[in-house]
Amino acid sequence: MEFLVLKVLLFVFALLDGIYLGVLVHELGHALVALSLTGQSVKLKVGLSKQPVKLDWGRMSIELGIVGFQYGSTTYDRSQETSKTQRWIVAGGPLASLFVTASLGMSLFRFEVWSWIWIALLGFFVANFRILITALWPMEYRSPQKPEEVWQSDSLDFWRMGKR
Repeated sequence: MEFLVLKVLLFVFALLDGIYLGVLVHELGHALVALSLTGQSVKLKVGLSKQPVKLDWGRMSIELGIVGFQYGSTTYDRSQETSKTQRWIVAGGPLASLFVTASLGMSLFRFEVWSWIWIALLGFFVANFRILITALWPMEYRSPQKPEEVWQSDSLDFWRMGKR
């Protein structure tokens, strides 16, 4: 196994980069479903920053921060939407993560094990699998910026909507 240290660094870089990109894809899954099922504007945030990069694209605005890149949110006015619509929007993120994770997992079989591309794909796969598991695990966690604010995973949100 030549270049072991470089391959470990590649894996770590792909893992960290994959988390950021995976959260972005996950939140885009929520946002695209919200845009297609509602007439509302949707705000997508990935990461935290005092000066985020802001992009406006039609009814969708995107804020990208570099700190706390494992956090993301998609916001719209939920009070205007039916429970069925909200469920589809909540399911959009995990479905996007599932698609990316499955695609990366299948791509691993196309390359030689421990090759450079295989290691990079493995890092992206692990990152997206982690995001998928976090979305599907029913849990609450505190906002890193506002500790009094409690966030919930997609599955817990979906489950609590069923109790209404």
